[in-house]
Amino acid sequence: MAGRRWVVGWVVPVSIGVIPLDGKGAYWLMVKHRERGWELPGGWVEEGESSEIAALRELFEESGLLGTATAVAKGLIEDNGDVVLIHVDAEPTPFTWDSSDTGIEEVGWCLIPPEPLGWGVEELRRISAHDWNKESTFSS
Repeated sequence: MAGRRWVVGWVVPVSIGVIPLDGKGAYWLMVKHRERGWELPGGWVEEGESSEIAALRELFEESGLLGTATAVAKGLIEDNGDVVLIHVDAEPTPFTWDSSDTGIEEVGWCLIPPEPLGWGVEELRRISAHDWNKESTFSS
């Protein structure tokens, strides 16, 4: 699997935008993987697929939500992974929902990192604090 890229989506509601991970109004989407715990939606980039298309596909497969990829950050996290900023036209709710992906137990909007967290909180903070204005943007 050497050389394979993976991608995650930093999914935020259109109405909120990206604001620092401080528990004061910043919502983002996470999925609870059956083995790893809570993490950002994502997976492997398939052959011939761009990072933004892979992130949108993974978002839909894991959460059932559709979104618009607006920017990609390469090298923001380690291990050959890209982070794609995705805006969705959905209102955050305090309720989780089921996923059609059998590897995902539940999906939900977060204000603070949930437990058990499959990722380090430092990675979530780095993504949340990232200046997305420095990245090239696109429409999908």
